[in-house]
Amino acid sequence: MAAFGLFLPYHKIKSQNTSTKKDTSAQKEISIQKYLKQQSNNSFIHKKLYEWLVVSKDSNISKNEIFAALEKENEKYTNKIIRSIKIKQISPFAKSILDTIGISTSKVGKHLDDLRFETKPSIIKSNLTFKRGEFVNMRKLKDSERILRSLNFITDALIIVEPAIIDTSLVNVLVITQDSYPYGVRLSISGNNAQFGLYSKNALGYGLEVEHKINTQKTEDGRIGLYEHLRWENIYGSFITLDTEFNNTYNSNSQSIGAQKDFFIPEIKYAGGFKISKNFKINHLNKSTGNEYLNNHDHLIQDYWIGRSYLINAENFFNRSNLTILGQTMFSDYYNMVDTLMEFPHYKPNFSIFGSVAFSKRDFYKNQLIYNYGRTEDVPYGFLGSLSFGYNQNDQKNRYYSAAHFSFGKTLIPNKGYLYISSDIQSFFHKGQPEDSRIKLQAKFISSLNRIGVHRLRSFLSASYVNGYHNSYPNYIYINQSNNGLRGYSSHLLKGTQKIVFSNENILFSSKELLGFKMAFFSFFDMAWISNRSKYFNNKPFYSIGGGFRIRNDHLVFNTIQVQLAYFPRIPTDGKEFAHRLTSEQTNSFNQFAPQKPYVDIYK
Repeated sequence: MAAFGLFLPYHKIKSQNTSTKKDTSAQKEISIQKYLKQQSNNSFIHKKLYEWLVVSKDSNISKNEIFAALEKENEKYTNKIIRSIKIKQISPFAKSILDTIGISTSKVGKHLDDLRFETKPSIIKSNLTFKRGEFVNMRKLKDSERILRSLNFITDALIIVEPAIIDTSLVNVLVITQDSYPYGVRLSISGNNAQFGLYSKNALGYGLEVEHKINTQKTEDGRIGLYEHLRWENIYGSFITLDTEFNNTYNSNSQSIGAQKDFFIPEIKYAGGFKISKNFKINHLNKSTGNEYLNNHDHLIQDYWIGRSYLINAENFFNRSNLTILGQTMFSDYYNMVDTLMEFPHYKPNFSIFGSVAFSKRDFYKNQLIYNYGRTEDVPYGFLGSLSFGYNQNDQKNRYYSAAHFSFGKTLIPNKGYLYISSDIQSFFHKGQPEDSRIKLQAKFISSLNRIGVHRLRSFLSASYVNGYHNSYPNYIYINQSNNGLRGYSSHLLKGTQKIVFSNENILFSSKELLGFKMAFFSFFDMAWISNRSKYFNNKPFYSIGGGFRIRNDHLVFNTIQVQLAYFPRIPTDGKEFAHRLTSEQTNSFNQFAPQKPYVDIYK
């Protein structure tokens, strides 16, 4: 029996019992067990599902193994014509997307389910790369799964193909999605500042993200801090995302609006976007940080870009690679500047135009327990190389620009982890002399998943080098936590133009869970140098050592709740020996090797 058959007979089982309206969840579960056990004798897929869903919650059968078996079944129907596309949605409180047979959730889960809007089927269909009447194409099936999983309001997605009963030259396609529970809370407590926010990632079932957050530290005019955010991702399958923000808090006062379409899949021909952002100076910030040149000014910045990609189909390694041509223009205006800054060209009205040529290739494989706690993660591998050029103009001088980027990521075989390396170099030129030159080198390693009893352990290593030289105005980088530096350190007083950061983190994913919430324990070690000179190692490094735990439910849109304690053997400027943080952390993501706009600020 084909895999798709698993999802149809149960409706028959269920319909046979319509005369008994008060079925208990136990009765349903017995009928499900009986059905799967019968089918497991004839089908590898049913056998795996039986072991996964029924035999034991601690079964050694991995979800990836089941997905691989279902994918193999789908390949049998390549080039068959799609007769129909059906959507099946799974409760956010089901154990996994494989729990498609309707096992009852808890009473609490049912009540919470009643409060949400289920994703509209039209939204799900609009995110598919195939249509009714087309031939089955495995690449399109995989891309569609990945697109659905990338949406903030979808936990997981699975696509299964079944031959049509009336004509075996036709097939039916079942798209199974598991919504994330859309409502969430943000909480952050650090020092004398507390933030609390409410949001929905799937308002009215249309994939709209709406957030409202308050900040107890009052703004400069004595009001409670407010943050408002509206985001609409991949609008009706167009790959266009709209994003707008309003932020008026103790340390930020800004507004922005933008829209962007990325080269999310190689077949996209055109992409582009814009962002308009306005910032208002906060006078007390420079006093509290002691940094006159912190990017805290009244300014308006406009950024527009567009790109055209050409798909390369070849019978070799470069099949499904892309050659992409991109263009970008930027406008920046600064207002009410102090006299000491007015002399720098950077703070005068600037017009810039950039162009680039990029060559890229990428693909994905599925994995788990990397940045999430059990949901399917699409891990990219491939490469991206680009050359950029441009022109910058203001009323003091004109400058030319050039840059280069290369990055690649790959799995280390056999099962030895994942490696990512990237390099960037960029510079402006005025009368043949370099200005505002930048170099950035990065390396990241993610280990394979190791067993520690019934738990799982994964290690993360990273190293980064950032150098800014020939600066035409005072411009600094930092080694605090928000600038990819020392965890637990928040001050801007440690600044420079060059830095090196080494980081190690070990995460133990616990096998235990409560109401879908899973816990992970972590330890970390960070080491950083910051300097205004090239001789880093003449300066002593700063260290951050510590650990903590994180709590997350992949079926909810809550950010990860993190409790962190850091110890500083060498106390940094404006720091303490120990620092503790209770925060709501966003999930990290992979670099996708997709072509990007020609100019991106790498000096961070």
